[in-house]
Amino acid sequence: MAHVREVQRKTGTAYEVRWRSGDAFKQRSFRVKREADRFALKVENELAVGNSTDPLVKNSRTVREVVEGSLAASAPGLKARTIQGYQTIYDNRVLPKFGSRRASTVTRAEVQAWLVELSASGLAPATVHHHYVALKKAFRHAVDDRLLSHNPCDGVRVPKTDTVEDFAAVFLTTAQVEAIGSRLDAQAPYGLLVRFAAYTGLRAGELAGLRVRDLDLVRGHVNVRQTVQRIKAEWVVGTPKSKRSTRDVPLMHSGLIAELRRYKMQHPRSGDPEALLWPGRKLGGVAEIDYTRVLDVGSFRRNYFRPTLRALGLPEMRVHDLRHTAASLWLAAGFKPYEVSRWLGHASITTTDTIYAHLYPSDYTDHVARFDAFVGSA
Repeated sequence: MAHVREVQRKTGTAYEVRWRSGDAFKQRSFRVKREADRFALKVENELAVGNSTDPLVKNSRTVREVVEGSLAASAPGLKARTIQGYQTIYDNRVLPKFGSRRASTVTRAEVQAWLVELSASGLAPATVHHHYVALKKAFRHAVDDRLLSHNPCDGVRVPKTDTVEDFAAVFLTTAQVEAIGSRLDAQAPYGLLVRFAAYTGLRAGELAGLRVRDLDLVRGHVNVRQTVQRIKAEWVVGTPKSKRSTRDVPLMHSGLIAELRRYKMQHPRSGDPEALLWPGRKLGGVAEIDYTRVLDVGSFRRNYFRPTLRALGLPEMRVHDLRHTAASLWLAAGFKPYEVSRWLGHASITTTDTIYAHLYPSDYTDHVARFDAFVGSA
């Protein structure tokens, strides 16, 4: 219900319309009682029919305008790659569906139906979840700016993404890693690159961003301090994915350390600590490496990694799966999950558990012996 009350102010008599919107009370003042009564009636009618709009909210913006405003407001605090990811989701899936609609007319049921459509189209649950987060973010910005009275994404059921199947990870054995590396040694340094990625677990952008100075063979670790990623056809230098992604990753394979030592000595720009550690390819389709160019992991996968997998009869996989391989090998070697989480640069150990919990050792012989000793001494 909307209530009208007469109040006395310095400027004279005013009439306040007061009503409940969600969990909060709102009000609006008028100088003429007739206008206050008319507005109160409008509020009551909208509440009676379940209208989601707020009489005080400017609700003429389209979803496209809301999305553009949200991106502009959040851009200063986001990485370039993150902004590109949001833009891709909006351009490909959100705006074709809702772009021309007035934002205030989009309902929770429509958002729910849209997510069902995305799932039915074959998108993985994790991908559907990313789309939901992007749309919810845009609507939340509109609510904060009083362009909407509520977020139609609230209360929507989103596909669960906490199963390992959502990640479709491929894990290689050490023998398979060595087989791939050996075959690629003919196109040096790509054989070493595969072994390095499989035994350190660095992300693609982290591999491309490594400098000569980051390879600390005296202390036996690699410093992860920056990334290099292609954003809109340009190479962009940035920081690692999260605060914990800025890290030191141990080089625990003695054979890898020895090989890296030889590689660093032969590196044509080893005297320049700012030089890129891994080379790119020369322009023009020439199959020659160029240490002045950034390592394009996508190009490496197409031209070297995938053909090698096919030649060896190994399953199709991404270069990112070498990161999964590193995690699986560390866990199989008996390293603690919290250590693996740190080396991978996960934001929290929860991420590590979500992806790799099924790989945790399940041999409890030592635990049984320890508990028996404890019970026996009690």
